[in-house]
Amino acid sequence: MKIFKFFSVLALSLSIFTATNARTVEHVPGQLLIQVNSKADLQQIVNDLAVVDGMNTQLRINGIVSAPMKVWLISFNETIIDDNLMLEIVNSHALTKVVQFNHVVSLRTTPNDAQFTSQWQYINTGANGGTIDGDIDADSAWDITTGGLTMLGDSIVVCALDDGIDMNHLDFGDNRWINYAEIPNNNIDDDLNGYVDDYDGWNSEDSNDNIAGGGHGTPVAGIMGAQGDNGTGVTGVNWDVKVMVIKNDFNTVESEVLAAYTYPLVMRQMYNATDGAEGAFVVSTNASWGVDFGQPSSAPLWCAMYDTLGAYGILSCGATINGNQNVDLVGDLPTACPSDFLISVTNCDNTDNKVTNAGYGAVTIDLGAHGAGAFTTSQGGGYGGFGGTSGATPHVTGAIGLLYSAPCSGLITLAKSDPAQAALDVKQYILDGVDPNTSLAGITTTGGRLNLHKALLELLNDCDSSACIAPYSLAASGVTDSSATLTWNSISDSTYTIQYKLTSSSTWITITDTAQSILLGSLQACSEYEFRVAVQCDTSVSSYSNPVVFKTDRCCVAPSSLVATSPTATDVSLNWNDVLAAVNYSVQYRDTSSAVWTIVNGLSASPFSLTGLDSCTVYEVAIGTNCDTGATIFGNPTLFATTACGACIDLPYCNSISNNATEEWISNVTIGSINNTTMSDGGYGDYTHLSTMLTQGSSYAISLTPDFNSFQYDEYFRVWIDYNQDGDFGDVGELVFDPNTAATNTITGNISIP
Repeated sequence: MKIFKFFSVLALSLSIFTATNARTVEHVPGQLLIQVNSKADLQQIVNDLAVVDGMNTQLRINGIVSAPMKVWLISFNETIIDDNLMLEIVNSHALTKVVQFNHVVSLRTTPNDAQFTSQWQYINTGANGGTIDGDIDADSAWDITTGGLTMLGDSIVVCALDDGIDMNHLDFGDNRWINYAEIPNNNIDDDLNGYVDDYDGWNSEDSNDNIAGGGHGTPVAGIMGAQGDNGTGVTGVNWDVKVMVIKNDFNTVESEVLAAYTYPLVMRQMYNATDGAEGAFVVSTNASWGVDFGQPSSAPLWCAMYDTLGAYGILSCGATINGNQNVDLVGDLPTACPSDFLISVTNCDNTDNKVTNAGYGAVTIDLGAHGAGAFTTSQGGGYGGFGGTSGATPHVTGAIGLLYSAPCSGLITLAKSDPAQAALDVKQYILDGVDPNTSLAGITTTGGRLNLHKALLELLNDCDSSACIAPYSLAASGVTDSSATLTWNSISDSTYTIQYKLTSSSTWITITDTAQSILLGSLQACSEYEFRVAVQCDTSVSSYSNPVVFKTDRCCVAPSSLVATSPTATDVSLNWNDVLAAVNYSVQYRDTSSAVWTIVNGLSASPFSLTGLDSCTVYEVAIGTNCDTGATIFGNPTLFATTACGACIDLPYCNSISNNATEEWISNVTIGSINNTTMSDGGYGDYTHLSTMLTQGSSYAISLTPDFNSFQYDEYFRVWIDYNQDGDFGDVGELVFDPNTAATNTITGNISIP
């Protein structure tokens, strides 16, 4: 595919003025969330549906929303094809797993009028019209544990997904979670978690770690984990815990909800995979926001996120609607989601009754918690009453964290060997430990209100302190074609029985040892093995741990990565990871507009310089491995483009910085033969593939249209053309259009070409 030179470069600028009107929509017009097996499948869907019944849908990929769930945001021109029709068409494509609209989300805040002078939700003395003992029995719970660490020393993390936190509030102390594996502000992903400079947490709206703010998030975080017993202010459900903050205003869209949840998911995945060496031991997330009357059937990806989080050991808590509505009938997101790993919470007041304007549901809403006027931290370093289901839910989120600090080694070993089951157990302890409450009877799944002490007792009653617990955190490292080092951890320090075998075999090989690691040798190359471990306790032997699978090296496979670097007009450098079984490698490449591949055989090692290419051309290249036993198929192709396309492509006109375009963006640009309509591009869109011929001495009409997510803003457009193609727009006469006014609608005018 040749890239043709442009005759000119056209640049636009857009500036923000004052907000005007707001609009309310259930989903973002022209946007879909889609789950697929691979980006290649998604690209095929986009290609196949570019034209539907003669309509140019302008279907395009906006970007990845959640890599672990393989969820992408795609957009189309809803003025050409109806939203519902496009949803149906994409859903019918054979490569689509799940597709849905990108729903609009709002905070669950209610007006905060009450001013309380004590945290009655923990110890209710009956003051201010309250009900004596209408509380969560926190003082009795704190006699057992005040939070912070598991029995094995893991730092417990609870996650607030909200509008940020008052970072200078004295009552958080060192309870605010910090990612110490990241060096702040060096523009490097130091801990390789996929996020750059995520030192303080993550801002999923702006893609940085600016989590400051928190008119809503500060009280939410304070309920979960304001530092206790420090002589200052208030305490959270946990005196000591790490509160991870994911910032987004959550008057937002569903794609950003999934992106926000992905951060704690990735951190817990890393923690599980490395036995705590990396990531964070996140046990719960808090959503004090949602979509009133939202239907789970229209948001399958959102609801599925809770199952994904749960699979890695994270329970999620959701605040239900602030209205006297039966959620079983009217729906709500997320609290009507059917996930076993979601706890849905309604709101109780200091009289220990459900607040009238709080949702309920015998099937969907699990329990109540105190929210109305709950006294906690507030933005600006102060304290005050919070409210709504927003205030109720973080009590349950914090309770999950507190239970993981209970003096029960069995829970944390289960969390390491079977994190999903541990999460389900903790949920059940909380639900089984509620205080029966007549205002919740028959309209929640438990008929009760959170009791912190009783939940802990449920856990401890289920904890056998004398049990011989199986080893946990099994791992295989240093794997070669014939050996592997096996490691594990154990509560008991004694004699271990290690069993391993080929996964295709039914016969275990048994070894005993007193160390918590062993080197296996004489393994078969390119073979899949599994191993498990049991331990001898004082008077009994544990059960075997869940098996862990590993595969030895020397498989004849294509290199897992192929990178094209330093392209010029005629050549490019190819780099790949070596394969142990390789004799040599073969590379195939082609112009993307051609069906014919050119193959180069007998390459000994990386890197390799591919020469003799055409200038200004997009190529795809793939690599395969040749072994003693045969050759592999070629791997997935990598795209690259050669240079010498001319000034419009090769020169770096502007820094392509992807900022935030959630609320406003350039929707349409029309000039000459260009009529380009787009949705929000995340802050920067590359449309250098579009061109038009502008003739000297002629005049051309131009129109520029903004669009908005919720509020309209006055926008100021300007247009430049780089007539001398010197890589800048600073020369006299290159500012070709300036309307000298800002507007919320389409700006039109004319450009004269000298």
